[in-house]
Amino acid sequence: MSKVIITGATGNAGSAVLTAAVASPTITQIAVLSRRPPYETSSKIKHIQIPSSECPKGFDEIPLALIDELKKDGYESCIWALGISQTQVKQDEYIKITHDYTLTAAKAFSKIGTSDKPFRFIHMSGEGARQDEKGYQLFSKIKGRTEKELYELKNDTFDVVNIRPGGIIPTDEHRQRMNWWAGQGFKLMGTIFNPIWPSMVINASDLGRACVGLAEGKGWDQRDPEGVINNPKLRQMAQDWL
Repeated sequence: MSKVIITGATGNAGSAVLTAAVASPTITQIAVLSRRPPYETSSKIKHIQIPSSECPKGFDEIPLALIDELKKDGYESCIWALGISQTQVKQDEYIKITHDYTLTAAKAFSKIGTSDKPFRFIHMSGEGARQDEKGYQLFSKIKGRTEKELYELKNDTFDVVNIRPGGIIPTDEHRQRMNWWAGQGFKLMGTIFNPIWPSMVINASDLGRACVGLAEGKGWDQRDPEGVINNPKLRQMAQDWL
């Protein structure tokens, strides 16, 4: 039995991760850190609003009091699915959300684990990220930088895995929350790529199942030397853990 922290739970990937965590018989409690409550409802879910009077600086600074609370409650892992497209914000804001928030949270959560039970941090990156920062797109560079710096935090009380899903095909439920063009675009992407180039895409429900399995401690031996698990392996994990 385990307890997991989830961020980005109202997004395409994060909402599927939350659904998988609620469905898992081994996940007993879920702390959702977000600005607004998740769509999913369950007695397992504890919503922690960020920012709030208790967390006035939002993800810029995770208060020690919150870390102490999470540690006291026995949380053992975090699935970090918070993110935004580089096309939706300016460059400095993208770096802040993608890199700075992630590293700030990871450093704070690293205080939760022990040598007997290291805290597990599952970072949702994406296919195309490059840790040498030689990619053409901002996404590739900043996601890669974040992966590298996260993996450098790894020690005997804090463990990290960077997962790189391909194009994430939303669940039917989440597609209804998207604007019509985005929803239809993702649906078309799944229809085209799933049969002919499956390594490039992953169904959100499969990604959620793979993330929850990692939070439970499975599959960590699949990391490459950079601490990465790529899209084909994530797809296989999801099928293995049905």
